[in-house]
Amino acid sequence: MIGSHPYRKRKSYFLPILIVLLAVFISFSALRGLFGIRSLLQTAIYPFQSAAVSLWKGMVNIPASFASNREIAKQNAELKEKLNNLQPNLSLLEELLRENTRLRAALFYKQKNPYRFRLLPAQVIGKSPAPWFSILEVNQGSGAGVSMDMPVMDKDGLVGRIVEVSRFSSKVMLITDVESSIAAVDARSRDFGVVKGGSSNKLFMKHVDAGGDIKVGDSILTSNISTISPPGIPVGEVGRASKKEHDLFYHIEIKPAVNFRKIEEVFIIL
Repeated sequence: MIGSHPYRKRKSYFLPILIVLLAVFISFSALRGLFGIRSLLQTAIYPFQSAAVSLWKGMVNIPASFASNREIAKQNAELKEKLNNLQPNLSLLEELLRENTRLRAALFYKQKNPYRFRLLPAQVIGKSPAPWFSILEVNQGSGAGVSMDMPVMDKDGLVGRIVEVSRFSSKVMLITDVESSIAAVDARSRDFGVVKGGSSNKLFMKHVDAGGDIKVGDSILTSNISTISPPGIPVGEVGRASKKEHDLFYHIEIKPAVNFRKIEEVFIIL
């Protein structure tokens, strides 16, 4: 035994490499035939050739893939920014479309006016911030012929009356205001009464004789004895009607014909 570790012969890769290179040379050489060796060698080295080509393509395509991903990310960020910038414009266009639809409906109503009143269109430009103040401000004033106590309506019914006038705007007291009172009549039974304000969702019809005939669902209209509003304008619908044996008058609640929470355009009756 010479030394403590046995001798290990180092492996040599020279011969296999030489064989592969020789095979490649013969495979791609211009010499023809070579006694069928070329075909045999091409078959033998094909797996190594295919693996080497795939590896090379992968290494070449890695930078291109990274560049492509960066470009896609950049385009995605740009598209998101453009979409965010377009959102306010889309919202504005939607609001303009809704406004256009409302104004077209108001114009159609004015042209087809079933009451034959002279109507002046006006837009609501202000509302009382507190629910117990039932006042609207509209963009028509004395310059357009508006004066005190003119009735105001929309396509659904009576809104109120003018209580303050300036050159370019006016204020409207709604029929729901506690200071409001309207001479009204039951469209079916023709019983008369006075509609008083109570809240944004309710009106009360007073002084209707208990001997009358008021029913839930009856339509209440302005009457021909009103000193402010022309007759026949819808005021609301009977939501509750009751009377006790010894009552002189009905207890009547009216649901307004107009949705005062959503009112945006009105007509002033000149």
